[in-house]
Amino acid sequence: MFCDEVEESFMRKPMTYMGVALAMMAASPAFAEWPEKPINLIVAYSPGGGTDVSARTLQPMLEKELGVDVVVVNRPGAGGETGHTAISQAAPDGYTIGILNLPPMLTIPITRDAAFTADDFTPVAGLVRDPSAISVPASSPFNTLDELLAYAKENPGAITIGTTGVGTDDHLAMRYLSDAADVQLTNVPFPGGGPARTALLGGHVSAAALNLGEAMPAAQNGDVRILAQFSDERSEFAPEIPTVMELGYDVQMLSERGIGMPAGVDSEIVEKLSAAIGRVAADPAFVEKNAERFTEVSYRDTQAFADHIAKLKQAYQAMWDEAPWQ
Repeated sequence: MFCDEVEESFMRKPMTYMGVALAMMAASPAFAEWPEKPINLIVAYSPGGGTDVSARTLQPMLEKELGVDVVVVNRPGAGGETGHTAISQAAPDGYTIGILNLPPMLTIPITRDAAFTADDFTPVAGLVRDPSAISVPASSPFNTLDELLAYAKENPGAITIGTTGVGTDDHLAMRYLSDAADVQLTNVPFPGGGPARTALLGGHVSAAALNLGEAMPAAQNGDVRILAQFSDERSEFAPEIPTVMELGYDVQMLSERGIGMPAGVDSEIVEKLSAAIGRVAADPAFVEKNAERFTEVSYRDTQAFADHIAKLKQAYQAMWDEAPWQ
């Protein structure tokens, strides 16, 4: 009898241990069939701006790759801090992703005591590049950048520039342009490129620092005039628009947008999402849709994107240490 009981006990324990092990496996994201439900894609700026357009261009093709709904969620505010905070503080289960905007993701924590740091994110993949540009309303008396800057020199602070907030590529482009030209420009922050463009069209600001992709549709309609763009060379999508460097001012600035998650997401999920984004980025239809929006596809895999962020972080910290932009 005693032997039978011992044998039965040993028979039960392996089953118990196996049950615990199976339960732990089921609870681990590494063993789950991710994704199994809709994914939220957070955008840190208002609808209608360049980041929002990038997200909504990606959305349907990423849904096709992953087999689940991808829901774009706009969380504008504080120059991108609100949305980036929402990404960084989400549960690291793979069901909240977001557009990481460079430089704001890096410059916001440098500029102020923000609710996140760069270490609070898991970089997944780089996606697109969009140069900064400076535009005026079609009715503006300024036909060239030199004319605008000459007026600014004679009238310090009179030129108001709509931007998407302190520490964004738009704001930094204007900050370093004003330094290079030795003029005073007045920054007027908005919660995204859409509202900044609306203010420009309404004549509420003298000019706006909009990404090329945000400004070109209005320029083609004859509503605004793009005076210059801040890439290192003329954009293939707007070869008629000079660079600021061509005009004699040593300033370069662009917006880079990639995909990130909160820190701590399982590496298998990160790899799967990065591969899916890579397939979307290589799709000629995606490249064409971005070209129609004057935006360049620039895919980086997870390691390359993480390395790029690390280099930019050092560069922006050095820029801040030399000349704070607050």
